[in-house]
Amino acid sequence: MGSGQDSSLQVKDFYNKTRESLNLAAINGRTGFSRNILAHSLRDGLSLIQVWGKKEIQALKVLPSNARISSFAQKTKMGIVCIIMAEGLSLFSEIEKEAKKRKIALFRSRCSRRKCREEVKKFFISKILRKITIQGGLLQVFGMGVLIRGDSGTGKSESALELISRGHRFITDDVTQVTRTKEGKLIGTATPLSRYFMEIRGLGIINIKEIFGARAIGHRAEIKLVIQLKKWREGKDYDRLGLKFPEDYKILGQKIPQIIIPVAPGRNMALLIEVASKVHRLREKGYLAPQDLTKRLNRILSIRPGERE
Repeated sequence: MGSGQDSSLQVKDFYNKTRESLNLAAINGRTGFSRNILAHSLRDGLSLIQVWGKKEIQALKVLPSNARISSFAQKTKMGIVCIIMAEGLSLFSEIEKEAKKRKIALFRSRCSRRKCREEVKKFFISKILRKITIQGGLLQVFGMGVLIRGDSGTGKSESALELISRGHRFITDDVTQVTRTKEGKLIGTATPLSRYFMEIRGLGIINIKEIFGARAIGHRAEIKLVIQLKKWREGKDYDRLGLKFPEDYKILGQKIPQIIIPVAPGRNMALLIEVASKVHRLREKGYLAPQDLTKRLNRILSIRPGERE
């Protein structure tokens, strides 16, 4: 997983971003607000910005004053820049003074410890993590970036190959590099090594640009839809009407609509992917075929038997 680090990111940025959602109040004024948050992963972020609850307070409460200060110094020696006191809890006065001395920002929130940790994670996803490499091939289908993922042996590359032959553009096979823009868009590209190449069982590595020409290649696309190819399982109850929507697929904290397509012998997966892309376009415009059918059925059922033709 890659990350794009913003070296100018400061504690005040975190406060301004989360103070409404967490109802934050600064305990020591603007102490520590100018400190930079230098984190390379979510794990580091949750270490630099810690969330304390009843457990941490109780551990300090049983200690005498000097021991509390020593314990606090030990807990914060790894470069902590901020501590959030969840559930409206308060720190001891000597700890507040020590935090001020060490330029550690202190905030109080009435939210639960869990909620606070979730917001910290969300902050680091949106502000620090800007790039990631994920499994899945990316194509432009009807001009829309479609990420195709699925189980091994579901024919992802073969489906992509047929889509390319139908005039859709190939961007990457199997591995996609995703960058999150400041506007929240997810832009998918190929890694430098894999650009133009695709692996097909029985054929090996092929060069799409050399076979289909430059017009078959797209260099980047905004990911608007994720299609999951799943092996057909006998006995599994599949949604036949499309009334149930699968959960959105999350990439770098952004939710992308996804459609799950069962794969079985005889099904034309490339055609189904094309149709799924068009279905998504219609959903964006507010049209849902199952709802349309339901309305028609309700109109028919509301007509009295004698009034029907």
